[in-house]
Amino acid sequence: MKIKKLFNYNRGRQIFRLLPTDTDKLIIEERDREKKEAFFSCVNILTGKKVFTDLQFEEKYWIGIKDIYKDVIFFHRFERPDLPNHKGVIAYDIISQTILWENPNNLLFVNDDNAILIINEFGISKQIVVNYLTGEVQNKVLIQNSNETLEKFNPYTYSNKISKQEFENILHHKFKRKIEKFVIKDDINFIKKDGLDLYSFHKVNNKGKFDNVFYAVSIEGKIILQETLNKNIDKIEPESFFIKDKLLFLLFGQSGFGVYKII
Repeated sequence: MKIKKLFNYNRGRQIFRLLPTDTDKLIIEERDREKKEAFFSCVNILTGKKVFTDLQFEEKYWIGIKDIYKDVIFFHRFERPDLPNHKGVIAYDIISQTILWENPNNLLFVNDDNAILIINEFGISKQIVVNYLTGEVQNKVLIQNSNETLEKFNPYTYSNKISKQEFENILHHKFKRKIEKFVIKDDINFIKKDGLDLYSFHKVNNKGKFDNVFYAVSIEGKIILQETLNKNIDKIEPESFFIKDKLLFLLFGQSGFGVYKII
């Protein structure tokens, strides 16, 4: 088992979301809280080669991504800055880098080349089926108070938190000897995947601060990959890695990430 680094990314802005597509692309959402601006970029998920960078709309901050289907990103606005409720949909084509269509109604889900929009009239929910590329209405279905959602296969694997005692119990003795001098703070993030044990934890450094480190360890106790995700930090950071299919994503601080392939 091997892990191959594909590319690193860091543009100095806080990363809010990483959204892999089904067409070998990665959508990156970055935000500047002080300037109240959101930026959306797209790169090839295997090479890091840019497709587009710093996409913005007329509404620069209160906007987000509801869904991605094939090569179309479905953005939404918010009803008000202090409310999480979505408002409307903007269908944006990754390839042509143009807005395909807009609709004031909210997107429910996308499937089989159709986007399902939902409107509420006098307490009754209507689902409107539109073509995902054109926004043209296909038909209407009247549903009483519909909460219907589409269940999708989830290709993501996220880490679980385990205690230091659980960590000690599952460590291979060879790997345990290599890290036994560490003073580990708080719980450990852990994934078991394809014969690998993946760990992320915070160790106390010689300055009394924390270093967030990552290890991928084989079933024989061999370190396959070792990375320092952040250095000299004062607080424990949240989850710092996840997997989609055979791709490993490591988060470096607040503004960087790396993409690796599990071979």
